[in-house]
Amino acid sequence: MKRYRWALGCCLLLSIGVLWAEGKSDLRALQQEAAQNRNLDSYVKVCKLLYQTEEDPDLLLSYADSIHQLAIDSGKPEIFIEYYIWVSEGYFIKGDFEQGYALKRKAIGLAEKAGLRFTIAQACCDMGYYCNADARYDSARYYFHKGLAAGEGLPGAEEACRTILTNYASSFLFEGQTDSALVYTIRASERSAADKDTAMLIENLNQLGTIYRRKKNLEDCIANFEEALHLCELCGNYNTVAFIYGNIATAYCDWDRPEDAISFSEKALKYALKTDNKRRIGTCYVNLGAILVRMEKMRTEGIDTLLKAIPFLEQVNDRRQLCNAYNYLVNAYRLDGNLDMAMQYLQKLDKLAHEMQTDIERFKYYQAKAALLQESKNYADAIVYYRKIVDMLRNGYKDARDYEHYKKLSECYLAVNNLSLAYNYMMQAYALRDSVFQTEETDQLSEYSVKYRTKEKELEIVSLRREQLEQETYMLRHRIIVGSVISLLGILLLGSLYARQRQRARIALLANAACEKEREFLELQKETEQRLTRKYIDGLESERERMATELHDDVCNNLLALEMNIRTISTEEGADLDKQLDLLNNTRERLRKLSHELMPPVFQYATLDELLADYVLHLSLPEGTHAEYHSTVGVDWNVVPKSISFECYRIVQEAVSNAVKYAGSACIQVELALENNDLSILVADDGKGFDMSRKTKGIGLRTIWQRAETIGAEVELDSSPGKGTRLKINVLI
Repeated sequence: MKRYRWALGCCLLLSIGVLWAEGKSDLRALQQEAAQNRNLDSYVKVCKLLYQTEEDPDLLLSYADSIHQLAIDSGKPEIFIEYYIWVSEGYFIKGDFEQGYALKRKAIGLAEKAGLRFTIAQACCDMGYYCNADARYDSARYYFHKGLAAGEGLPGAEEACRTILTNYASSFLFEGQTDSALVYTIRASERSAADKDTAMLIENLNQLGTIYRRKKNLEDCIANFEEALHLCELCGNYNTVAFIYGNIATAYCDWDRPEDAISFSEKALKYALKTDNKRRIGTCYVNLGAILVRMEKMRTEGIDTLLKAIPFLEQVNDRRQLCNAYNYLVNAYRLDGNLDMAMQYLQKLDKLAHEMQTDIERFKYYQAKAALLQESKNYADAIVYYRKIVDMLRNGYKDARDYEHYKKLSECYLAVNNLSLAYNYMMQAYALRDSVFQTEETDQLSEYSVKYRTKEKELEIVSLRREQLEQETYMLRHRIIVGSVISLLGILLLGSLYARQRQRARIALLANAACEKEREFLELQKETEQRLTRKYIDGLESERERMATELHDDVCNNLLALEMNIRTISTEEGADLDKQLDLLNNTRERLRKLSHELMPPVFQYATLDELLADYVLHLSLPEGTHAEYHSTVGVDWNVVPKSISFECYRIVQEAVSNAVKYAGSACIQVELALENNDLSILVADDGKGFDMSRKTKGIGLRTIWQRAETIGAEVELDSSPGKGTRLKINVLI
């Protein structure tokens, strides 16, 4: 039998060595591929493997820097996002959560700017997971909401959404809100089952078992754990099997059955060793050791088991589990009488005290330290930590044996000769103990009283019992009547609340319907206004074109004919006739320019920049007024769509015309700029301006606004008396 055990042990060690060698060979192969290809895919493969093993965060950060260099060389935001994702994971594995949070937020911000919904969902899922691990549950739920908003309905993001739902439920479980955790975990399990995601369903069932364990529901707890184990065995998922067996062991410990818990904790360790996951192995050693040290006859074996956990936890830098291991070792060595070793591990625990995130962890730490200090006769320091325990109890922390802490604090005060506080805390300890054992003591006193009275006055006791029974019967009848009345009132109240709730729901439904109708009406109104605006502008352009044609083909030709006829007249009145001919020629030229301005510009042969430059160059301006035109140099103006060019040209015509007619300015400036698909036009003058709060929009300004609206442009108008007018149009092409 001994040989068999020895051979089994050798096989287990050999299998672990093979798994370790295979993992190392996979890493070396990926590193060689990355060294040869030097591309994003090969670097990401190495990062994924290092992320899964959680063994070498520094190497992970090194490959993340390689991705960063690729991002700098290419300038692509997608590669920068990959860099921030993997470098944040490296810092999270190292335990530097603040740096990890900052880098992960950068990844999410870049993904939002680039509109990468899948990346947003994945990054928010990871961010929420780490917030859960760091006991930042409100922040975790914020990122889970954001991830679900990005991933819901997106093809390929189903797995991320299922993970988010599960971790969202976990946040309530970690926070102690078991009712909310149960509701959301059931929803997550239904989603996983519907999507046929076995791995996530196993996680949901395991979480349900944990919730039912905390709610003291043994039947549902074991049922969910067994179903999860069955699915794990089908999938060969040893890591989750180890986790589930650990939860079952914890459940038996909660029910004060540590002997039954040992076998399940050993199974958990057995499966954890198969995974080669050091964090899982270390956690399983801690759980098994914690169970063993509770039993005096197995305390030495428990200490050895806890010591085996420490190297694994130190390799993955799991400081919170190290705190648990050190805590159990402090208590075990103290109970075993080895105070020097207990003090040695207490010093290690003190160095990690800042890593404790929950009240449970802090309470266990104070409890272990106070007990060891008291046993070491360091009463002054022990008082400090017993006071912290008492403060936590007074602030609402629950402990079934709270009176013992008051009693030990009293003993410490007595040891330092503070008799007043020693008496005070001892009385509080007795009061708490009396409240715990009140029922038991009352029963004992009643028994003694009955025996005494039986010896003295047996007949009187019988009479008193009869009166007591009659009184109890009367009270029972009274309670039944009162209970019936209360039940009836409760039913009526529930009915009233149900009717009120239905009424609220109906009102909310009607309100939603009204809001929907109002939204449809506003959309229809907006569409109608746009259609009428477009129709108005199209009619305006048609009328401009007709007037231009009439002026050019009819009026200008008639004036030309008139000029030629007049020149044929006798030269007797030559001097006066020359003046009239010059006037007639100027009138014909002005009409010709006016007709050209009214005609729609032809963007097929010229760009917006060329047409505006020509327009400003040939403006007819009053004496003392000049116009300037500027545009962005080195820009391909052909990228501006014809529809936008046309409306912008008309807007400039209208704005310049208003400046010439009303501003009385010395200089009119027209600027055209294009930068990153953002087209802007500025028309400014240094004229007399106007008061925008009093002056109503005329036809010209209304036309500018309507044209800008048809192309989705923004209009900025700024003017004040004596300071000119400034009109700016911004449109994204």
